[in-house]
Amino acid sequence: MGAVPHHPGVEPEDINTNSLFAVIAVSSIIVVILVAIGFNISMQKFKTVQLEAAEMTGYPMLHETEMMGTAKMNRYEANDDGTYRIPIERAMEMEAQDAQ
Repeated sequence: MGAVPHHPGVEPEDINTNSLFAVIAVSSIIVVILVAIGFNISMQKFKTVQLEAAEMTGYPMLHETEMMGTAKMNRYEANDDGTYRIPIERAMEMEAQDAQ
């Protein structure tokens, strides 16, 4: 195809798609980053409010229970039935290796 003739006073209809895609990509990345930041801030605020509510309503064991649960998920332990408990991170690593 030949070049489109240029008429005086008429703008060419060419669109630079590379620039358009670059703007869309950068905008998408910025939106994803802002959403992630907003999610993290809201989760921190939720935890703070949850802790304050637990203290005000008389549920002081909530924090202690969460800490015990976290400790159980992060240690090795032999159960009474002959099975073993391993840290959750290690279990996920082993599952990922098995999937490969």
